[in-house]
Amino acid sequence: MIAPLALIGLVSLPIIVAYYMLRLRRRDVPVGSTFLWQQLVRDVEANAPWQRLRFSWLLIVQLLIALLMVIAAARPFLTVSSDLAANVVLIVDTSASMGTVEDGTSRIAAAQVAARRVIGQLSEGGHVTVVTADDSAHVLVSDTDDRAAALAAVDGIVATQVPGDLTDAFALASALAARDSDSTVVVVTDANADRLPRVGIGAPVQVKRVGTTDGNQAVAALSLLRRSGGAQLDLFVAVSNPSASDVTRRLEIYADDVLVDARDLAIPAEQRSEALISSVPQGARVVEARLAGDDALAVDDRAFALVPSAAAVRALLVGPGNTYLENALALLPRLELYAVGAGGYVDALDAAAEAGKPYGIVIFDRTVPAQPPTVPALYVGPAAGSAFGTVGRVLDGPALDRTDPADPLLRFVDLSTLHIGRARAVTLADGMRPVVESVRGEPLVAIGRVNGLGVGLLSFALGDSDLPLQVAFPLLMSNLVDALLPSTDGILPPSVELGQPIAVSIDPAIRRVAAVTVASGEQLELEVVGGRVTVPGPRVTGLVDLQVVDDGSGTGGVSLGRTAANLFNPGESRVTPGDPARIRDLGQVGPSPGDDGLTARSEWWWPLALAGLVLLLVEWLLFHRPTRRAVARILRRGRPPAAARSSSSSMAGSPR
Repeated sequence: MIAPLALIGLVSLPIIVAYYMLRLRRRDVPVGSTFLWQQLVRDVEANAPWQRLRFSWLLIVQLLIALLMVIAAARPFLTVSSDLAANVVLIVDTSASMGTVEDGTSRIAAAQVAARRVIGQLSEGGHVTVVTADDSAHVLVSDTDDRAAALAAVDGIVATQVPGDLTDAFALASALAARDSDSTVVVVTDANADRLPRVGIGAPVQVKRVGTTDGNQAVAALSLLRRSGGAQLDLFVAVSNPSASDVTRRLEIYADDVLVDARDLAIPAEQRSEALISSVPQGARVVEARLAGDDALAVDDRAFALVPSAAAVRALLVGPGNTYLENALALLPRLELYAVGAGGYVDALDAAAEAGKPYGIVIFDRTVPAQPPTVPALYVGPAAGSAFGTVGRVLDGPALDRTDPADPLLRFVDLSTLHIGRARAVTLADGMRPVVESVRGEPLVAIGRVNGLGVGLLSFALGDSDLPLQVAFPLLMSNLVDALLPSTDGILPPSVELGQPIAVSIDPAIRRVAAVTVASGEQLELEVVGGRVTVPGPRVTGLVDLQVVDDGSGTGGVSLGRTAANLFNPGESRVTPGDPARIRDLGQVGPSPGDDGLTARSEWWWPLALAGLVLLLVEWLLFHRPTRRAVARILRRGRPPAAARSSSSSMAGSPR
């Protein structure tokens, strides 16, 4: 029994019996003589508090009702062999790959069928919690034995466009399973998620895998760069083919919804093809790459990119002076370069602010400001720590480790012949990543975003190396500046992955902003706290516009920046169903195939409760005097009067 304490209610049985053994208590009244009341006197003498218990159908019925109700309240159960425990946590994967369509049916529809089947297999009295999992967990119904409610929740499940992550769903399932040892976690998924929890849960995990096809291709990368001093736009597109077959797909390029290029791309199996397109018009604002035709997953067949801004940015070089650095920066078409000594830094900022022409980037050459600037910054040979991290001891002759040629910061940059005489050991701040390291792991070139601002670092002075004499030097400086400066007019990054939140700095005078999905017009208002705001990760592909919410100052609707949201997730585009054992192994060891299965509790309290209610109805009908009389009257109305029956009988018996 699940609730044995309810058996305390059995004490009601002797109490009911006691009521039947109690006699009627009479009131004492003084009288002149009892001679004429001898019979009553004898009755009074026999009227003790208790009497012998006599048989009564009413007593039997009431005892049965009390007994049935007490046992039902104790929730008795039988141990039966079942594929599911009494408590089931049902997790339905709703990540982007579950939107795959094969044979005319979406993968999420197949998952709904599998989920309904699981609910139908619940044991009597079993409970189920229905959870959907995309990049987080969402509880639809919690710990219910109402199968209709659980089925209705499953019917409302739809696939999202965000990458999957089962970590939150498993953490939730682990907490629910910890409350009831008789639990089973059932995951309905295509099992191709890359992100799984690192630790398992203390309950058996079953996986209902859906999907069979692998026929999908995806726009895997899309970026726009300005070349030739901003006079040319180069569009880089990569299309991946994670399927096992060679395919040819038609790639179409749209600029502001106008088709500007189309070409066929032959893509070998499990590889990708790339294209560099220079036909994007200068005046375009938004570029879209689209794969024509159909494949299994539609959400990754489109990608968007914002055209980089062509406006020049005022740059301030702070330091004792370095001809190589000044020339390299002056050659960059995006920069309008100004230079001051370390002592003139603050005055230069004040003068720029007063003139309404603030600097968009600051380069510190062997100089570190007391306070980091509020714009992107590049530090060259710093002797003290700042936003990039902390500075430690001097490194003599650090040897360069092998660099990653695929890093965008090292595009066309060959540092294989670079020699550094002296550098400083730097501990990078959160948000920074090393690009070039020494063989001992000390960062020599690093980049990142700290407090929402781009920060770059060369941990050595240019005069302590031969970098200024290398062909790679101006290219490295160009890549650093392009990475630090926003490529769009606004505070948002040019592109984000679906589901990825964006933390940005904002004018503290602004109190509220709204993230607007351009295609649908849907908007989400956000509170600005201390000049910072975090925009939740976009849920659908397309453009997101960050706007000021009107607070009566007349600035409502002003755009603070745009970003392009794309899937760009190889794991979701690889729609081939994965190995369910990766997920099943996260649970405790369950029965192996061929075993009798799990043992589950099958509760049978409800027949007892139903029988008790029936007996209660019988008692009311038969023993409740007004009800009994009413029933008798109803029955008599359907029969002829007694005189009529007698007359009819006599007539039937007399000779004719």
